Amino acid sequence: MKPIQWSGSDSMEATAERKHQTSTHVVNNQYLRASIDFFYAELALRLLTFFWLYWAVQKFNLYLGRPAELFEPLNMVGRLVAPALPQKEVFWGVMTVAALANGSKFFLRKAILPQMVLAAALLWINLVLWSYGYLPHVNHLFLLAHLFLIFVAVERPAVNAPDKYQYAGINWFYFGLLFVYTLSGLWKIAALGKKLLSHSPDVHWLKPEAALYNAVVSFRDYDQPFPFAHLYLEYPWVWQIGFVVTVYFLTSAVVAAWHPPLRPWIGALLICFHLINQFAFLIFFVVTCLTVFCLFFPYSLIFRKHQTRYSFPREIRFTGRKQQACYVRQYEDGEQDVYLGFEAYRQRLLDQRYYLAGLLYFPGVKPFTELYWRVIRPKF
Repeated sequence: MKPIQWSGSDSMEATAERKHQTSTHVVNNQYLRASIDFFYAELALRLLTFFWLYWAVQKFNLYLGRPAELFEPLNMVGRLVAPALPQKEVFWGVMTVAALANGSKFFLRKAILPQMVLAAALLWINLVLWSYGYLPHVNHLFLLAHLFLIFVAVERPAVNAPDKYQYAGINWFYFGLLFVYTLSGLWKIAALGKKLLSHSPDVHWLKPEAALYNAVVSFRDYDQPFPFAHLYLEYPWVWQIGFVVTVYFLTSAVVAAWHPPLRPWIGALLICFHLINQFAFLIFFVVTCLTVFCLFFPYSLIFRKHQTRYSFPREIRFTGRKQQACYVRQYEDGEQDVYLGFEAYRQRLLDQRYYLAGLLYFPGVKPFTELYWRVIRPKF
């Protein structure tokens, strides 16, 4: 039943306490939507894994034709488990184990052992591939996703009964992935701050020359000219603005772990970030982009039949403006949600355009809006 919408002053708002209230219905809806999105995200990742295994076989066959002297493990783990290019039979054996473990998870969704075997097999395969100089930028997010999947299990939406533990597991899964990017942003801020505070003559991130240094290794490896050099040197603000925006969303990426409506926006920005690196600096992130797309796509926009399990309010009411705004949902069993001020606008948008409301979860949006209401335009 479509809820009735009201505006203006009425008895419900008069009796509502002037503080936020969140009903069990809202919480259950959050659990349900998160489990639906994650179920299809995991499904997409497993399909991608089969394609990745096929690509790994093709890459390994290419390596078989190279001199053995070129194989050089780049870290201690590689030297321990894959000190030399393995025999074809060994590699194919590990590939078969990985494929079987990945396939079994379509049916044994709560089984931990197959995912542990898969994560270990994928790491070993990558250690072999990395031993030809691929360590810096290849497959790290892909491996982390399979590692963290050991700790999360979501059944099919038709039979799944999400609870707070499953919801927390999903959030921690995304926290593990996004914290990598947040660390990247924090490292850039720390490096920039250190050079500015110490008045170092070295090139720092806000100087356009940093773009050249960032690109020189890749373009030298591929023996190609850097066509974007004039853009950064003649228009330094392009690099500087781009750097500030990039650092902002990288540093704030981890926030999306706890706010599902924000995840598709962070996912889209991460894909754009990697594509810019790929086309402007020849730093290739093909698998990473595909992994982010699989895990951050808003699947509940497509698979809507499960919305019949949501708890819809009997009435919804919005009154007031700015700091005095009040948004109330009333349910058949007497429970209600009450949100005030900025949160009232955000919750109303969540009901109308769930993922569009994700933009209101970007760090800084709420305090800036409230400052605008109170200081910049207090009379309107």
